[in-house]
Amino acid sequence: MGSDILDSTIVDVHARSIFDGCARESLEVVITTNAAQVCAAPSYSDPRSSGKYEIRHFPDGGVQGSIDLINSIIRERLIGMQADSQEEIDNIFLEIDGTEMFENIGGNTAEVTSMAVAKAAAASLDLPLYKYVSLNKEIGVPHQMPNIIGGGATMGDKGWKGRTPDIQDHIILPVGCKTTYEEMLCVSAVFHRTGILLQNEDPNFTGGRDEEYCWLPGLDDIACLDVLKQACNDVGEERGIVFRIGLDVGAADLWDEERGAYVYSKEGIVRTPNEHATYLAGLIDRYNLFYIEDSFFEDHVELYVEQMQQYGNQVMVAGDDLLAGNIRRLEKMAEKYAVNTAVIKLNMTGTITRTRKFVEMCNKNDFSIIGSCRTYDSPDDTMADLVVGWGCNAYKCGSPAGGEHAAKYNRFIRIDEKLGTNSTFSTFTGIKL
Repeated sequence: MGSDILDSTIVDVHARSIFDGCARESLEVVITTNAAQVCAAPSYSDPRSSGKYEIRHFPDGGVQGSIDLINSIIRERLIGMQADSQEEIDNIFLEIDGTEMFENIGGNTAEVTSMAVAKAAAASLDLPLYKYVSLNKEIGVPHQMPNIIGGGATMGDKGWKGRTPDIQDHIILPVGCKTTYEEMLCVSAVFHRTGILLQNEDPNFTGGRDEEYCWLPGLDDIACLDVLKQACNDVGEERGIVFRIGLDVGAADLWDEERGAYVYSKEGIVRTPNEHATYLAGLIDRYNLFYIEDSFFEDHVELYVEQMQQYGNQVMVAGDDLLAGNIRRLEKMAEKYAVNTAVIKLNMTGTITRTRKFVEMCNKNDFSIIGSCRTYDSPDDTMADLVVGWGCNAYKCGSPAGGEHAAKYNRFIRIDEKLGTNSTFSTFTGIKL
């Protein structure tokens, strides 16, 4: 090692326009220190698939507005600082913005720069990022929890309502694999098997996928779950493992405030809040679901509490939009025993430091933690290292297909291989698979 290995002084910051995996304009940030040069790109959402309590994602001017801020005000503030002063740097973003919700500079502006700073610090210290950010002495790899069939808000445009499944994500988890590579072999096999079965079930299915590369048939959710269950059984028998099924309901997209009801456009059914809760309970029982996320609109906390009372000892009842990466909301929901699992998305908080503190609060409350990307993602693998370093139990990242997803999956495989005999899968808190 040279004498400059430990010099993480930032000498340049540069943002540029790139494109994400959904053919949308995005950005990346390059941080140069005296010892390294790295870049990072955000995993971001647009307003069509964002929760009520999320921070603002972009400033005025959108992506270009973020780039302009990074190449001017933020660059000036960061040059000369030490990249390993993560919390100090992350606080600068909040100081520049002046609000808790990044109303002025946008969460993605802070997120992408914060990610790049962490990568630069790790590279300058000659450490893999997952070790640099590690919260645990023993590092394990997360289980892979991909979405196989899409629906709900994953197409973004409201014009798709009623033409595709109402529930947002139909998820699987392989149980019994020994490595991340084996998990990916198994979930990929289910993905392809599902595509074949959908052709038989839906005569109009032409292989269409949503913006997360998940199959998008013209079927209701019961038909989709039946197909997914069959695909899991077929592959499970071939490979000698079992699969569990889960759902991200994306209930905020189903909720109609004016009607005071959950509207299932594909089914043509309008359900009261209690009818919606009963319907989901039926799905949990019928398909032995191990995971259910965002079951209700964010303000229907009492329904989450009732669901936890009924299923909290056997199902991962997860909050994504419900928690929005906000520590105060997490504390409130933990007190009410509304969920037992939290989904983390970096741009819900805006910085590495905020997300780390959210993860630490999850651990304090014995929550399982699911790392996640966003619909509009780039082929950047930074999130994989963060998920490993923070000890997340699982990772959900759209389907097994798509270059932006493969970047993370392949990084998990490399980390798993690097850990070698010391590699173990994280275990879920209080849930037996």
